[in-house]
Formats: sequence, structure tokens, C-alpha cells
Amino acid sequence: MVNGTKTTQQRQAEEDRADLASTVEEEEREQLTAPSNLHYIQPSFISLISEKQWKPDVERAQDVPVYGRTTMATTILTQEAHTNGARMQLIMSILANLTVLSSGMGLGYSAITLHALTSEDNPMRMNSSQASWFASISSFACPLGGLVSGYLLDRIGRKKTLMLINVLSIVSWALIAVCSTTNFDLMYTQILIARVIIGIVIGLVSAPASIYSAEIATPKMRGRLTVLTSLSIAVGILLIYSMGYAVPDDFRLVAGLAAGICVLSLALLLFMPESPAWLMSKDREEEAERSLKKIRGYGAYSQRIPEVEKELMRMRDNVLAQRRAGQESFLRLLKQPQVYKPLGIIIGFFGFQQFSGIFVIVVYAAKVSSEASVSMDPFLCTVLIGITRVVATMLVAYILDTLGRKPPSIFSGVGMLVCMFGLALCSYFPPIESLNWIPTVLILTYIFTSTLGFLTMPFSMLAELFPQAVRGPASGVTVFFTYLMSFCTIKLYPTMVELLGSANVFLIYGAVSLLGVLYVIYIVPETKGKSLQEIEDYFRGMSHGSTPSQEVEEDEVSNLSSESV
Repeated sequence: MVNGTKTTQQRQAEEDRADLASTVEEEEREQLTAPSNLHYIQPSFISLISEKQWKPDVERAQDVPVYGRTTMATTILTQEAHTNGARMQLIMSILANLTVLSSGMGLGYSAITLHALTSEDNPMRMNSSQASWFASISSFACPLGGLVSGYLLDRIGRKKTLMLINVLSIVSWALIAVCSTTNFDLMYTQILIARVIIGIVIGLVSAPASIYSAEIATPKMRGRLTVLTSLSIAVGILLIYSMGYAVPDDFRLVAGLAAGICVLSLALLLFMPESPAWLMSKDREEEAERSLKKIRGYGAYSQRIPEVEKELMRMRDNVLAQRRAGQESFLRLLKQPQVYKPLGIIIGFFGFQQFSGIFVIVVYAAKVSSEASVSMDPFLCTVLIGITRVVATMLVAYILDTLGRKPPSIFSGVGMLVCMFGLALCSYFPPIESLNWIPTVLILTYIFTSTLGFLTMPFSMLAELFPQAVRGPASGVTVFFTYLMSFCTIKLYPTMVELLGSANVFLIYGAVSLLGVLYVIYIVPETKGKSLQEIEDYFRGMSHGSTPSQEVEEDEVSNLSSESV
């Protein structure tokens, strides 16, 4: 009898525990679906439904298994929100950088057209002086674009600046596509005007795309997104090289195809939201919130999202801090260490990039291949150069967030040094027939190693180093000096070869690469894993030990989610 009573009591206790567990589970479910907690749930359906269709009180079939374990559901849905946000950041950065394709095509265009335009079989051929102006005048116009870009970025915003750049690109390529076929002077004038416009485009486009990517990215993704600008330049060069290889004798058709690519880029920009940071700086807070929600993967969702509000608060505090500091001119702001230090460092980095011959190889790819005793078809060699650059730039997107900025740059400079000295030896002592593949390997290796560091890292760091208050004008000044140096190196290359010989020119480029390695080791800072605010404080001389970066905050959120399981 006693045993029966104990059994009944145990059964009753188990039933009470089951009822209590059911009640707790129901309460957790109600809390999970409460309006204040919907930011955990909504991102998982953002690609399937609109804001008006979203009905939190209606249970969907696919929700049933998730609600069975509420803590697990919270973790899964939070992870899906981060995945959606990462995907949106990548897509928006790609849309912004499609505009940069025109820059790459403009840089590589002379490499595939100079041969036809200077051929003795061409009745409207250019002489050597005209050809050098054709190749270099775009770089001469680049500084103007660099200066204007800073004004446009702050005046009309990132998106409209990119749209304007596409319009200019279309005009430039269309002008070459329809240039005169009977009057040389008219044709030459039209081509030079088009090259000036595309030069302005090259100067304009470098800063807006990378700045947009940096402003919409989380610290974890910023490295791989800002390198998309360099990747787009590489893809643009490969596109124009490939079109030149396929249509070697019709530079007008190649220009027409390039114009079509720019039209497509302009159309796709219509789907890209404006930078939330720029909108906040213009007191357009509601637009900034909508833009940030879209970029973070929440679409048109209207209810409050703590993560988004926290990020908007940081942007608002940054804008207010700048306003409290006063509306100072850029020249006055240059006296501040967080402005003049990164400006001097990045211009110096770009200087070593330009005077090590990187852009010379791009512009004179076919010519340099011949002077380096490359035995294969020069146009095929240019295509291989383009492919090598694209592959290397894709690797940079990975190593930026794993190895940082300095180690790849040091490796890059050493590789450039070895390759340039090797090409000089090949010019002094042409290899025997069985070893005539060596110059080809050296050029391709030079392109590969230069892309891993000296070509891409300055452009990637351009969007990281400057404070928000001067990011537009400081980037414009940097691009101005960069392309001024580019014009000098490209215009002087044929003269240097005539006076010094190609072997000595290669030795000079190798020596500059060596100096660049020392510059990176002792001068260039490492920005891996640092938020934009931490980078600014570093140059200001402030310690950031007590203020966690956004990346650390995200790690803590992720760890808390894991521990809740």
C-alpha cells in the first residue's frame, strides 16, 4: 500500500514537472514572437516576403520545428541575420565596384590598340610622340578627377557620384567608337578627348567605390570588400585585353563593347542604397536607417532593431563630434595628426607603387613583353597578364583578413624586386631557345606578386585611414598625387628606354621595389581587425584599450548566442 502511494506521488510529481515545462516553453515562445524581439526572427524570411506580408502572429509550417526549442531558434535565426547582412554587404559592394570596370578598361586600352594605331600598314597611323600622348594623357587627366571626387562625394553622395562616373564613361567610349575613319586629325582629336574623359573617370572612381564599401562593411568584412575595387580594375583590364585579343584590328568595336558594359553598370546602380554614414552626415536619419537595414539584411522591416539602432547611434555620435569640433576647412584640418599622418603615409605608399613600374606594365603590356624578349604572341601575353592579376586580386580578398596588410605587401615588394632584376638579366643576356620561357614567367610572376601587395593594398587602405570628416577630400588629394605620379612614369617610360635601355629601366624599378619594402616595414601601420574609429585614434595618439571595437562586440554577441544553447 505504501509502495502504491509512493508510485502515485511520483507520477503526480512528474505530471507537475511536465505542466511546468510546458508553461515555460509557451512563455518563451510568446517572448520570442513579441514585437520587441522580432529582430531575431524576421531576417530569416526577408528574401521571401515584404514588410506588409510579414505577420508575426501567424505561424508558418516551417516555423513549427524551430519553436519547439526556443533558445536554439534564437541562435539559428540570429546567425541567419548575420548571413543575410554579409550577403547584402557583398552584393552592394559589387554593384558599386562595377563602375570601376571602366577604369580598368581605360588603363588597359592603349596596350591592345597601340600596335594597330602605330602599324606601318595603317594609313592613319600615329607616330611615336602621338602614341605616347595617347597612352599617357589619361593619366594626365586623372589628378583632376581625383580632386573633383572629394567634392562630389561630400556634396551629392556616394551613389550619385558613381552614377555620374558611368555617364562620363559611356560618353568617352562612345566617342572612340564613332571617331572619324577618313580624317586623321579629327580622329586623333576625338580619341584624345575621349582619353582625357576616361582619365577623369579613372581619377574619380577609385575613391567612391572603396569608401562606399568601407562605410557599409563591418570590421570583419571590410578588408575583403575594399579590395573589390582592385579586383574590379583587374577584371576591367582582363576584359579589355580579351576583347583586344579577339578583335585585334578594330579598336572602335572594342570601345563600343566597353560602352555597353558601362550602360549595364549604370542600370544596376539604381538598386544600390546610399551610404548610411553619408546620409547621417546630412541629417537624413530616417533614410540612413532604411539604408542600413537593407544593407544589414533586414530589407523594409520597420520595427526597431537594437543592432541597427546601436550602429546608427555610433554614426550619429561621430557626426555630432565632428560638428562640435567646428566646421573647419580641409587645410586647417590638415594640421591634425589623424589627418596629415595617414595622408603622408598613403601618398608615400602610392609613390612606391607607381615608381616600381606597376602601371607601366599595364599600359605598355605588349611593348614591355617584346622588350623583355618574350617569345609568345604579345596579345596572348597581355591576356595572361590580365588573368594573373584577377587571380591574384581574388587571393588578396582572403589574405587581407587573415594575414593583414603588411605581410602581403612585404612579400609583394620582394617578389617584384626579384622579377625586375631577373628581367634585366634577360635583357643583358638573352636566354637560349630552350629557356625562352623565362621572361614570360618573370613578367607573370611580377604581375602576381605586385597584385598581392603594392598594387592593391594602397587602394584598400585608402578607405580605412582617413576620418569621416575628411574622407572625401583627403581621398581626392591622394588620388590626385597618385595619378600625377602615374602620368610621369607612363609618359617617361619610352624616353627612359631610349636613353637608358630596357635592362636599366628594369633595374630602377627593382630598386624602387626594395625601398618600398623598407617603407612598408617601418612606416605603414597594420589596420587588420581595427574599426575605423580605432584607426583614427591610433593616428591621434589615443589608447583604445577600454573601448571595444565593433568586431569585438560582434564576437561577444556571437559567443553569448553560443552559450545560450
